[in-house]
Formats: sequence, structure tokens, C-alpha cells
Amino acid sequence: MKTWSNVTTDFVGRIAVAVWLGKLSDDAAREALRAFAAACQRAEPAAGDAVHDALLAEYRHRRDGQDLCS
Repeated sequence: MKTWSNVTTDFVGRIAVAVWLGKLSDDAAREALRAFAAACQRAEPAAGDAVHDALLAEYRHRRDGQDLCS
């Protein structure tokens, strides 16, 4: 996945905020990202695990920023 779509960035951002607010566990967030990656891979099978890895990296980046604000 070379660039993020608005849907993807919004999804990852909402997941990160839900974890930050305590509405979603980190494990549940990772499972949601895994499911999203699987859906993306159906559209772009050549991407393989790179999509999942990129989603997790973006999620961790957002969570790190949120933790700095806490």
C-alpha cells in the first residue's frame, strides 16, 4: 500500500482514539486492523502482509502520539 486513502486513515485514527478512551482494548484494536488488512488484501492480493504491517505501524504511531498527550 503506497498511499493511504481517507477511509484507511480515518479507520486507523478512530481505532486508536477508541483505545485511548478505553472503549476498545489493544487486542481488539489489533484484531480489527487484521480484519481490515484482510479486506484490503482481497482487493490487492500482491500486497501480502505488508498491508497489515503498515496498518499496525500507523496505529502504533498514533497511539504513541496520544500517549504523549496524556
